[in-house]
Amino acid sequence: ETDQGLRRRPGPAKYMILKGFLNFSYESFLIAISVVFLPQPEKKIQIISFFVDFYDKTIYNLYMIKNIYIFDLDQTVIDSSHRNPTNSDGTLNFQKYFKLRTRRNIFKDKLLPLANIFKQVNTDENYVIIATARTIDYDDIDFLKLNGLIPNKIISRRWVVDNSPDAELKSKKLKQLFNLKQFKNVPKIMFDDAPSVISKMREIGITTLNSLKINERLQQNV
Repeated sequence: ETDQGLRRRPGPAKYMILKGFLNFSYESFLIAISVVFLPQPEKKIQIISFFVDFYDKTIYNLYMIKNIYIFDLDQTVIDSSHRNPTNSDGTLNFQKYFKLRTRRNIFKDKLLPLANIFKQVNTDENYVIIATARTIDYDDIDFLKLNGLIPNKIISRRWVVDNSPDAELKSKKLKQLFNLKQFKNVPKIMFDDAPSVISKMREIGITTLNSLKINERLQQNV
């Protein structure tokens, strides 16, 4: 509401769109626009709530970042093997994947040991990215929030037809992000389970660790 001639405060959706611009994220801006037109009000509120939190964190202290940590989701931070059929090279089989993509199945996912590392490094002095080759919707957002996995940025596949290989998708989006001045000279560490992604990330200069091996070692130390 307007109070004594003061400008009306923007609603959550407008606030999120504005911060999308500030974060230089084309994908996030598209998500923000689409959220405004979601038919289910309760889902709109859930997504807006997540991304408002997300952007508040994203634009804070960018020029004081000490490290950048990049986490894949499936079989890295969460165990979603029950609903994520993979190809022989470890990449996602999308045809089978979408048949199993339901809210009930998503909430059957389990946290892996690297989820604790995610939370430990998720501080103001670090910049944490989720880089997944799958799409993200409100069910995924609900699951991430429930489990305290709120990154500075999410890189994912768009909801339009995109058949880019996982390694190509992630390398393209990460290179675009890391061309920004505030990210260029910051040490970067990535965790991923797909050999093709690990190889490609190392090619472009990102220190990348095999999340399957890391989780196995962490589990042994529990």
